Amino acid sequence: MERGHDLQDDSWSHASAIVASTARIPSNLPHLVRACWNDLIAPAEFVRLLAGPGLPTRSLLSAAQIPKLDGPIKQPELYAAVDILGVKASSIILAINCICERTLNSGPATRIWAPLFKEMMSEIEIGYHLGTTIEQVGHERGMLIGFSRLAGLALLLIKSPKAFTKWYERTQGKSDDRTEILSVFGCEPYQVSAMLMQQLGLGAEVALATASTLGDLDTTVVEREPILHTWRATYLWLHALKDGNDAPSCETARATFAELCVAPGARGIPEHLAILQEQVAEVRQNQSLWTWHLPLPSYEETAQAIVYRAKSNASGTSWTKGLVLPER
Repeated sequence: MERGHDLQDDSWSHASAIVASTARIPSNLPHLVRACWNDLIAPAEFVRLLAGPGLPTRSLLSAAQIPKLDGPIKQPELYAAVDILGVKASSIILAINCICERTLNSGPATRIWAPLFKEMMSEIEIGYHLGTTIEQVGHERGMLIGFSRLAGLALLLIKSPKAFTKWYERTQGKSDDRTEILSVFGCEPYQVSAMLMQQLGLGAEVALATASTLGDLDTTVVEREPILHTWRATYLWLHALKDGNDAPSCETARATFAELCVAPGARGIPEHLAILQEQVAEVRQNQSLWTWHLPLPSYEETAQAIVYRAKSNASGTSWTKGLVLPER
């Protein structure tokens, strides 16, 4: 493998331990995710299983833009949200919100969690638009690929807040100095992301695709290689668009989704590419405006709530019940 280590070294065990100690995934979530991604569950059954503890179901209403203020969430509201989002996207939204909730409950400084979350959501939203444009990818997988890189960083923030803050403010999470990263965290962020994908119920194939893509590992001897290539190509396209480029520099990625490339000498661009470019440009200009990953309507209100909880020694997972934000 190109990174100079194999899947048996201690760093993988360390990454697995970090996921186990920080993600604290609700026991019913992996079952839901697995069933959704294998097309084994209908919307009605999905909603019925949402009654289990620990799932941030309010995020589904927010993502589906269904107004909800106070009080318990009613089943018809969840049906409506899942009908709009689909079960696959709903399962990913729940997973993303669980990790964001764990991160916020750890009480990180706003100067760290806010830019991390904003970048995460920008990549998720671009992944959504890209996946919508590429039929063989789909918006759900696009969202998941967008989530994959920052997911590991969020868990490292929970595990080692001081060390992570110092490292992230200097590198923005994009350091290639493996020796330094291992000395600080005991593993690399991509390893944490890969182990998280497996723990969420997405299976070994998604975990391997995440590891091989984020870690730039050589997978030429792995069976079912085309699936890994599709994942990697999507990731490279996502980040090329995020960086303001028309296409990735990787020739294989361009060939994988040739429908995204504008033919040389073409007059204008196809409508589907024009729409995609407009959507990406809006995210690049303003960052993602999606806030369904937050327990409160905005970053500002959530930041105030974190300070309030810290000062009042509030505990628990509910951000709205009994919480009165300080007046502005």
